[in-house]
Amino acid sequence: MTSDSTTQAAPMAPPPEASADPAPKPAAAPLWKGASTRLLFLLLLLLALLVPGSVAFLTIKLHEQHEDEVAVAASRKLALALTSHLDRTVESIESFLDGFSDLPDATSPDEIYHRLLTARLPASVIQITYVDPKGDVVASNLLPPGNSVSLADREHIRVHLNDDPTERDIFVSRPVKGRISGKWSIQFTRAIRAPDGKLRGIIAASYQISDFIEFYEKLLPEGEGLIALIGFDGVVRASVPAARQMDGMDAATLLPGLAILADHMDGPYEGIAWDDVHRIGYSMHSERYPFLVVVAADRSAILDESHDFHTAIWGIGGGLGFTLAALALFAVRHSRLERAYRERELKADAQQREAQVLQAISRVPGIHVLHVENGRAMRIGEPTDELLPRLIAERVEAPDFLARLQDDTDSSVAMEHFSGEGETFEVGLVLTRLRPSGEGRGSAATAPAVVFALDETAKRMEENKLYQMSKMAALGELVTGLAHEINQPLGVIRLAASNAIMGLRNGLPAEHTGEKLARIVRQVERMKAIIDHMRIFGRKDALTIDPSTAETAVEGTLQVLGTEIRLDGIELSFTAGAGAARVPCRQEQLEQVLINLVLNARDAIRARRQEEPDLGGRIAIVTGRREAEGQRWVIVTVSDNGGGIPAGVIGKIFQPFFTAKPSGQGTGLGLSVSFGIIREYGGTLSVANAGEGALFTITLPEVPPEAPAEGARSEAPSEPEASSGG
Repeated sequence: MTSDSTTQAAPMAPPPEASADPAPKPAAAPLWKGASTRLLFLLLLLLALLVPGSVAFLTIKLHEQHEDEVAVAASRKLALALTSHLDRTVESIESFLDGFSDLPDATSPDEIYHRLLTARLPASVIQITYVDPKGDVVASNLLPPGNSVSLADREHIRVHLNDDPTERDIFVSRPVKGRISGKWSIQFTRAIRAPDGKLRGIIAASYQISDFIEFYEKLLPEGEGLIALIGFDGVVRASVPAARQMDGMDAATLLPGLAILADHMDGPYEGIAWDDVHRIGYSMHSERYPFLVVVAADRSAILDESHDFHTAIWGIGGGLGFTLAALALFAVRHSRLERAYRERELKADAQQREAQVLQAISRVPGIHVLHVENGRAMRIGEPTDELLPRLIAERVEAPDFLARLQDDTDSSVAMEHFSGEGETFEVGLVLTRLRPSGEGRGSAATAPAVVFALDETAKRMEENKLYQMSKMAALGELVTGLAHEINQPLGVIRLAASNAIMGLRNGLPAEHTGEKLARIVRQVERMKAIIDHMRIFGRKDALTIDPSTAETAVEGTLQVLGTEIRLDGIELSFTAGAGAARVPCRQEQLEQVLINLVLNARDAIRARRQEEPDLGGRIAIVTGRREAEGQRWVIVTVSDNGGGIPAGVIGKIFQPFFTAKPSGQGTGLGLSVSFGIIREYGGTLSVANAGEGALFTITLPEVPPEAPAEGARSEAPSEPEASSGG
């Protein structure tokens, strides 16, 4: 038992001009699977880390804000206490100085000295000095009269050297080193004036700065905190820590951000000072005297106190993040297991349904189903000893078929021809690859496949009968033209034979007789070519593929129909543009299509002439080539001026047994058979109205020159076909 098989590849899709775009190929691998799970896990992990981290960060920031508010509140309380203390201190000094306003004008320097020497000084006041209107020292509790000390150059004295009756406020100087005491002090001065405002003298109290510093250092905030007494003129009167040496300097330069200084307003202070220390605190001014107190804490020291709290918060956030990450990992793992379980159930259910579907398909007459795995083919359905199932199984298990099955990752369609025990079969094979039972295991080459085998033998035989009927109908219409085509060379033969006989009788040279006999031979060969071509055209089609050229088929059509068309007074033209390009269609089949199209064009012109008797009929055949999406195509068009096809009919023109001709003038098979022939070889046949008539377009894939026809059988040598046209 042998199987002789030939393979026809699945029909190739026509170019975009003739049909819809081919369906896209499925994805090579489902990359989204696994990637989506990893993306979900990364998202959950990110949330597990981001949420606790964000909460910890927000908590720390809120705590820092709270600590800042607490520091500002504490600074405000301290500034309020210090301001109240300074107000009481200055008030006591002011009251003490007011006690000298009743000195008579004629008071002697010794009396003034005695008064100053016996006065009870306020706390921290180390010196009381009386200065005359010229700025010279009259006396001091530390210096008797008769000295030559002048204080006219000192700021706290100059401010009073005028006769302004409204100037009666106490003045607080910046820190100065006393010329009498030799100590640094703040000078509290008041002018003593007559009722008319004339200056009588100046009384000054020297407040020792060291006592201020000693008192304020006890209240100094931790770290790099500071306390400063600043006058409304912006000069620092006293400050702690003393090591910073801020006294007498411009406060705006030392403490940038102290905007409230110019407005004499109370409010929070925050800024980076001249020593690059970030401080936060409060500034408060005196309601009675021209100074304000600034209390500022070191912000880094405040944050250092919260270091343990911050560490604890970050630790809690990290622990919470780790816990959430573990929960996310558990959730993803649980989801994977649940999905895997569902997939196994779905796969088992799908496999059961597949088996049921395949069993049902195998019961359809003419269909054989085989399951192919690991190089073995198992028939699905009832066992049988018929010849065709055995031939199909042998073919599927053949090494070349298995190799092709491994190379083709997508489903494919092929036409196979089998022969054995004197029978020949034509079978369409549909190869469908199945997904492996375990996704991710195994390769595409080892994946199982299902082969559906459809016995097309009976269908092909019926189609061949239909083709033969169509060809016989066409031959019947060509009888008149063929009679003329054969009668013409017979007339030439008769005339040449008569001339040869006459030459022999008249004793003409042998060359004359030889020339006449040679003419007879040429005409006999012409007749033989015509008869052979008609015999080949009319014979039954074989179940093989024999590529041919479109231009050869057109030339054969012209040879058969040329005389017939010219007898009707119709111009038949041919424009060649495809060259030697081959198509997968046998020549006689392509000729049958062209003959049907040309005869239809002739009939259309005849019908139009009934209304336009003087119409000059034209039929044009044009061949060409086109490339679209990497595939070369051969195009053959047949156009006429027969008036076109009615719009209500053009959509049915290729239906079997449909004809627009009068009753008895058409079988309705020509265009339907032609459409089936072209479609069988992966091409298209379309029609449209163009110009004065119809335009039929044949599109067939071009066969590469280096690729011979697959499985083409060698046929018995046929008689040479004539190429001469009628």
